[in-house]
Order: sequence, then C-alpha cells, then structure tokens
Amino acid sequence: MVNTGMVACIRYAWWWKMRKILHFVGFFVGLLILRNQATAANEHYGTFTILDYSEEKSPTRFSFGGVTALNIAGFLTQFGNLRTAVQGIIKGVIQKEKWVGDDNVLSNVPPSDDTAQVELKWLVSYEGQTTKKKYRYEIATPDTSKLIPGTDQADLTDSDIAAYITAVETLAKTPDDDTEGINVLGIRLVGRNN
Repeated sequence: MVNTGMVACIRYAWWWKMRKILHFVGFFVGLLILRNQATAANEHYGTFTILDYSEEKSPTRFSFGGVTALNIAGFLTQFGNLRTAVQGIIKGVIQKEKWVGDDNVLSNVPPSDDTAQVELKWLVSYEGQTTKKKYRYEIATPDTSKLIPGTDQADLTDSDIAAYITAVETLAKTPDDDTEGINVLGIRLVGRNN
C-alpha cells in the first residue's frame, strides 16, 4: 500500500526545489535583459541599393539620428539631398532606398552605362565629429570621371562630390551614437569581387 502522506511530501519537496530553480533562472535572465537594454543603443540607419549595368545590386548603409514628429520634414529633405548627392558621384542607378521601416523601390531599370558595375566602389572614410573614431562604408558603381587624374582618390572639389559630402555630413551619424555627427575624410576607388 502506498503512503499518500509520503507521496504528498515528495511532491511538495520536488515542487519547492523546482520553484527555487525557476526563481534563480528567472533572476539571471532578468539581469541579462536589463544589461542588454542598458548597453544597446538605438540604431537608426538608411540604405541606398545601387543597380549596375549588369543588373547586379549593391547596398550602401549609413547611420543617422532618430526621426521624430518634430524633425521628420527636415529629415526627409536631408535624405532626399543625400540621395541626389549619391547619384551625382556614381554611374549606377539608385534602385531602392530604405530608412528604418520605409522601403521604396525607385527603379528596376538598369543604367545605360556599361561601366556601372558593382565590383567597383567608392570607399568613403569618415570620423565622428568629436570622438574622431574612424569608420567607412562603400557605394557601388562609382562615376570614375570624379577621380583626380592618375589616382584612386575622388576629387573632393568636384561639385558633385562636394555636394555628396555636404549632404552626408548634414544627415549621417556614427553607427555607435545617433547624436554624433560625421566628417568625411576621403573617398577613394576600390574594387571588389562580389
């Protein structure tokens, strides 16, 4: 015959032990969540997807500050200015643009220039305005007529290159801090095999 009192004691002891284990695990999971929330910065970014002559696509990504009801009109103007400035320094076509939840196909028609290839890129080097921390990103299908002759460096005095630098420095922020503005240090031609 089974002693029901003994079974009840065993069940209670098992339940009490499991409760302590679950509280212990829950405590540490909660700590991990709080730690991640405290160290994770908000990320605000945009991308332009560039289409080359061979209909290959290459994204270029940049960070910026948060968009609010108070600054959205100015942000959209700056974003449009940056798109125009990027188009001025590449041979490809900006096929698509995106900024945190806004994803618009701008064109599926490839550029007519057969030298607009995603294997060639502008490598944009920049730094945080106050931190001086260095970063870089790439933009596909560069317009190589914007190079300083005999070099792989973009001519920063070229009106289209200068317009791009003004537009990106006005809008973009560092990936680590969405309040830290950027300074473009240079733009050079690089090749990539995708």
